[in-house]
Amino acid sequence: QHFRVHYTSDSGTRPGLNLATPVSSLQSIQSCYLLLGTFCVGINDLREPNQSHLQSKMMNMRALSTLSLATLLGSVQFVHAAHSTFDPSALSTARLSASRFEHRRNQKYLSSIAPLGPLRSNLALRGGSVPELKSRVKLTIECSGLEYSDWKTWPFSKADPLVVVYLHGPNGSMTEVGRTECVTDNPNPTFATKVEVDYFFETRQQLQFVVVQGGQGTADPPAELGRLQCTLSSIVGSRAGKLTRKLEASPSGKKAKGRLTVLAEEVKGKRGDVLKLELKGLDLRQMDGFFAKSDPYLLFFRKRPDKSLEQVHRTETVTQNLNPTWKTVKVPLSDLCNGDLKAKWKVECWDADLLTADDEIGGVETTVEEILTKPTLPLIDREGRESLKCGSLIVTSSAVERVPSFLDYVVSGCEVTVSVAIDFTASNQDAHLPTSLHSRTGPNQYAQAMQAVGEILIEYDHDKKIAAFGYGAILPGEAEPSHCFPLTGNHAAVEVDGVQGLLDAYEKTAASVRLHGPTNFAPSIERAAMLARESAKHAYQVLLIVTDGCITDKSATVDAIVKASHLPLSIIIVGVGGEDFSDMNFLDGDKNALVDGDGNVALRDIVQFVPFRECKGDPAALASQVLRELPGQLLQYHALKGIKPHSWADSAVPLDLPADNAWAFAA
Repeated sequence: QHFRVHYTSDSGTRPGLNLATPVSSLQSIQSCYLLLGTFCVGINDLREPNQSHLQSKMMNMRALSTLSLATLLGSVQFVHAAHSTFDPSALSTARLSASRFEHRRNQKYLSSIAPLGPLRSNLALRGGSVPELKSRVKLTIECSGLEYSDWKTWPFSKADPLVVVYLHGPNGSMTEVGRTECVTDNPNPTFATKVEVDYFFETRQQLQFVVVQGGQGTADPPAELGRLQCTLSSIVGSRAGKLTRKLEASPSGKKAKGRLTVLAEEVKGKRGDVLKLELKGLDLRQMDGFFAKSDPYLLFFRKRPDKSLEQVHRTETVTQNLNPTWKTVKVPLSDLCNGDLKAKWKVECWDADLLTADDEIGGVETTVEEILTKPTLPLIDREGRESLKCGSLIVTSSAVERVPSFLDYVVSGCEVTVSVAIDFTASNQDAHLPTSLHSRTGPNQYAQAMQAVGEILIEYDHDKKIAAFGYGAILPGEAEPSHCFPLTGNHAAVEVDGVQGLLDAYEKTAASVRLHGPTNFAPSIERAAMLARESAKHAYQVLLIVTDGCITDKSATVDAIVKASHLPLSIIIVGVGGEDFSDMNFLDGDKNALVDGDGNVALRDIVQFVPFRECKGDPAALASQVLRELPGQLLQYHALKGIKPHSWADSAVPLDLPADNAWAFAA
């Protein structure tokens, strides 16, 4: 089929922009819609484009992007060019500022273009890349049991500690990222000065905390009381984001005493919190005479520093009603009170008039804290005459909508658990051969991939265990290949201790099994899905599949991924060796959502596929590339399931997730 796209501006259809867009499959139509959702934000240079400029934009985005780019600041019309049963009357046009189209796979043609509003459609959320997330983390540092002795001042010497924090860089370099103040005469200090660092989930960030004796003047270098080396992810991934360890000796060999505790908290800044209210009026004052009723609406005002008022929101007007119920009110707290829950702001109730100026029914000053706890707000006349009955505003529902971050979930106790599936098919060649991809002469690509990814993910699992599986091998004593077997040899105990335990189990298995085939992913995905489904703890499962070739069970793998897209599970696939992996890219649903044999579309994209050779043999670059989307995928799952961070239960105000879950899918 072909759909013809016309760009329409306020002055009519622009000539020469009649571009045919080939649509080879229904999946392509979905991709067009996804691209519409992706590119309709932030492109401001197409207000009045000339033909060559617009066409250049389209060509750069390839044919599927033509649809979305052509609709950016106008309206779109589809004209069928091939299908004889197409019904043009089923099409309508809509302004881009609120336009979308929906398509079901079992339909024979595109059915409609309807107002978009919030991105609630699952179809809009299934494809496209997930956001790449970076956070700023604030570190609070405490020490306990510090000791300092100086023969010059003994026995009166006491610890005057300060802590210097370094970030390890390439080639062993270290950069100071911050330091605390010096606390005098205190072996158990809690430092007031915080140290802030950028946090990247996909990167192994090595920190070093050096505790030194302050207040010694400039003549002598400061004496070191001890040091601690750890990763930023090990702090963030600890229970409640709090890590405590013994201090280690300095390079000089001087023994260290005491402990160091680091607490990680996200620097949230202005979170974009939104006040959400359900309001109705009660016995509002009659403003339109004896035979008519008021037509009330509400105005919300912020109070400026000079005490003047600035309108930030207006509700709809409810006609002829003294006990109106308004639609849900949503006002950003940054607009209403600059995020200060105790700051005063005002809401006024007005009567709308067609022929004369609107009349104020009454108003009331309040705060976010008050309106979240006080169900009734009596209205007061502008002159402050409380005796005049203006009526009341009834708060039937109130909450603050907040967009959570990845760290909100992790610090609240959501663990990231890891399972690994390793390819033991014959194409790898026997591990005893020097040309084998399982060769034991130095770290092979399998071991490098497992170590690079595993060392980052294991920091977010409290018990530091990994479920280890293999596929495609004939086990000792068996005649048929196994498509998912535990490297431990025990189906009842499939976990190993940490990354080193994984590497040890892998090496032992590679030396004992007979490589065979085929390359089937579905059994490993189904096993990981079972672990995710049956986990007794709040956890998000990550399955790492390492393979040297393309899959042979394509349909079964797609079916398993579509089912797993509803679970707390992400799948990372790393291709090793020199195989052409181009046929594997379809599993990564950034462009087209996966659809199983029954026509079910994946709820979200959970697969990330990367060939190792694209990272030029750099394990750190591999980990960065395959893990970059994982925080966003975790957020998407929790958004779709409506799961709030557990720590929100302790908030001073009731917190809700935004009703529209598009926040988790914003690119």
